[in-house]
Amino acid sequence: MAVSLNRDQIRAALAQNDPSLSMYLDLETGTVVRVDETDSSPAMEALRNEVMEKYGDRFRYISGGNSAADDAAVSAWLEGEGL
Repeated sequence: MAVSLNRDQIRAALAQNDPSLSMYLDLETGTVVRVDETDSSPAMEALRNEVMEKYGDRFRYISGGNSAADDAAVSAWLEGEGL
């Protein structure tokens, strides 16, 4: 993988606990994409559709809820995703 992954954004995504937000790692940019499940605006719908169409190949879901997420949690998540 040539792109540099933003580990700080991944850590924050692992720590987030808002059930209305879904977080995905964009493997093309190395950044985390935030999808607000309560936002039905055309822009958010377009983003949601893009994520779902390219899920697995380009986007990987980051489950939140680990308020103590640290660098070790990021490393474990990346390893679990085969990254």
